[in-house]
Amino acid sequence: MAPRPPLSARVRAVEVLREVLERGGRATAELAQASRGLSREDGDLLREIVLGVLRQRARLDAELSTASRVALTRLTPDLREILEVALYQVRHLDRVPAYAAVDEAVAHAKARGGVGAAGLVNAVLRNLLRRSPLPSGEGTGATALALLYSHPEFLVRRWLDRFGEETTRRILEADNAHSGLDLMTNTRRTDRARLAAALEADGVSTEPSWLSPLALTVLAGNPLRSPLFAAGHFTVQDAASQALPLLLPPGETLVDLAAAPGGKSFSAVLHGRARRAVALDRSVARLNLLRENRVRLGIFEVLPAAGDVLAAPLAPRGFERVLFDAPCSGTGTLRKNPEIRYRVTPESIARLARAQEEGLVAAADLLAPGGFLLYSTCSLEEEENEAVVERVLARRPEIEPAAIAVSGELAACVSGNRFQILPASANDGFTAHLLRRVTG
Repeated sequence: MAPRPPLSARVRAVEVLREVLERGGRATAELAQASRGLSREDGDLLREIVLGVLRQRARLDAELSTASRVALTRLTPDLREILEVALYQVRHLDRVPAYAAVDEAVAHAKARGGVGAAGLVNAVLRNLLRRSPLPSGEGTGATALALLYSHPEFLVRRWLDRFGEETTRRILEADNAHSGLDLMTNTRRTDRARLAAALEADGVSTEPSWLSPLALTVLAGNPLRSPLFAAGHFTVQDAASQALPLLLPPGETLVDLAAAPGGKSFSAVLHGRARRAVALDRSVARLNLLRENRVRLGIFEVLPAAGDVLAAPLAPRGFERVLFDAPCSGTGTLRKNPEIRYRVTPESIARLARAQEEGLVAAADLLAPGGFLLYSTCSLEEEENEAVVERVLARRPEIEPAAIAVSGELAACVSGNRFQILPASANDGFTAHLLRRVTG
């Protein structure tokens, strides 16, 4: 039997979307798996299609629904994604000829569902090719913006109430922007300027980020293919996440809870905010990744430890610095994790807020008198941030807010004990609060 020909990037895109949308997979992990064996060009195309469909799905489906005689939710497996992938290429990718996208979609549909499926896909796509794209729309309400930017309407509505229309539009636009990697310079090996120059020689273009003196944002190229990665000259870490340890006063020992794969622990040591860090996580797989990073970077002051935040194998009131970056809804990270928008609900936010409260209480109980605790999330939602802190302060009267002292551009993101940066084209969104234990 002849070997099966390799699947094209477009066919693999359909498979990845099915894994993400129907089976709960993570887009970044599924893309890494599906990219194996592809050329760099096809790997880039696969990533562009998958992330593009996830960012534009509501608009794509609205247009497809005008031409399909069958409701999209009733189509046989894969057909909806085949249509979405083809239409995304037609409407958003200049380098992909429309006829090629349609022909491959029809062939894929025939292989998956027979002649009838191929006929439906052919009819829908060719019908849409004869039409102009849906108008971008000028609506300002939550319903119009949710469709325009493919976001949950409840999320858009609460952002409009909290941030106003102008800021909400900026967040939505940032969420749908192309996302690159952020790198954190390992100053044990090099400095930021020398790293940028060395990466440029390897075909990787970067620019410095204002958020962290160690951060570079990748503009073009794949830094993970550079030998500098294996040599430990940098690690991958969102620029805003790198900046979080800068909100802590310098100290001797930091406990980083839910720490793996260790980016904030490494950042704290490299930025001089801690001489050593105990990096606690309950996931053995993620701790193994932290250990690999520790060796690759040569930052042995980060000490991995297995344990749950709620029952940490650490001395109560024994640490002068604690960082709790809590598991959260991730509404500040839709730029890099667009699939979150199809999973987040008011109920899931409320459920996470309850877990965050218990985690923050446990983190506060590790804090020594006079010590500082930084509570952070990659969520923009008040329920997961301000409301959690307020309830914990009521439960632990010996804990109080502490003013964040930072300089430069970061200072514009600080209000008292709260730091918040909203999503932008070059960073995710984060919220953090600084607390202090005033008595034993």
